[in-house]
Amino acid sequence: MKVIKRTHNQQEAKIIVGFLRANDIEAEILDGAMNSVLPIGVTGGVRIAVPEDQFPKAMSLLNENRERNDD
Repeated sequence: MKVIKRTHNQQEAKIIVGFLRANDIEAEILDGAMNSVLPIGVTGGVRIAVPEDQFPKAMSLLNENRERNDD
């Protein structure tokens, strides 16, 4: 697994993981339990990871989505 993104909260991470999974990427939230107990500054945020072989496709999907939302 390779970390593809860090978010500030678990809700944002769940939305991103859902988006990736809807596009056939096996995304997972790391640090989820820790962030429910400790403040974000202590843990460094919520990490989202994908299998290394799916990393390029996942990054492309996130970039396309960000560009669409920036318009």
